[in-house]
Amino acid sequence: NDSLRLLKYHPCDENFGNRCKEHSDYGTLTLLLTDGVGGLEAFIDGEWRPVPHEEGAIIVNIGSILSAWTRQELKATLHRVAGPASKGSTTPRDALLKAAKVPRVSIAYFADPNGDVSTALEDSKMKNVASIGGVSVAQYIQWRSGGTGAE
Repeated sequence: NDSLRLLKYHPCDENFGNRCKEHSDYGTLTLLLTDGVGGLEAFIDGEWRPVPHEEGAIIVNIGSILSAWTRQELKATLHRVAGPASKGSTTPRDALLKAAKVPRVSIAYFADPNGDVSTALEDSKMKNVASIGGVSVAQYIQWRSGGTGAE
């Protein structure tokens, strides 16, 4: 159930808000390679903070299912790609303006459980200990992505 995606955000003007809206990934882990163009932010301690670019580094995001399975010990990462007019950004505006002038490209690898796996975890006594509604991974991803399954 894994997927690899090439993500491209087109240049935008100074009045443009988020180039990608705030969200958390819905699976288990996401591995992200970026091109160094600024704008990626994570919501930490009530603030949108820039994620620094390190050449050759892989950014690891925890998804909602893994967060639920660990009873929030591992927290799903709320993140976005900010634009020059994004509200609440702590990224310097000049950095967002510079980033907005060029395409931003990244590669994301989403590691998700098989679709028929339950989002509920049970202990050895078959007692539900962690859940996201007790639905299958496929149903949860369909719900999170706004799909109906008819597409």
